[in-house]
Amino acid sequence: MNKPQSTKTPEEIYSEATEGGDLASGDLRLLTAGLTALRKAHERPLNNVELQAISGMIAYVAYTQEVNETTVCEVLTSHFGVNEVKVLPSRLYQNAIEYLVDLKMNNVVN
Repeated sequence: MNKPQSTKTPEEIYSEATEGGDLASGDLRLLTAGLTALRKAHERPLNNVELQAISGMIAYVAYTQEVNETTVCEVLTSHFGVNEVKVLPSRLYQNAIEYLVDLKMNNVVN
């Protein structure tokens, strides 16, 4: 089953575009340029609204589970492989919110 275009990774789109055909060098250059543009778009950091929502979820998790917000931030950033929350790619916003909703700090810390 095909994913909607918006949820495919740049690599998946590139793979589909290049499979099963002979492409001219101009076509390949165009596809490569598109792949580069898609990667950059997917790396855009969180906007202010997304960052505030994630910060609010971090505070909520910390409060309800009686842990420090810094600890929750460290668990979140470690899970997504970034140094700090504000550099989390915008494309991972929904995943980060879902992760925080399901996060059980007792299972991670202990």
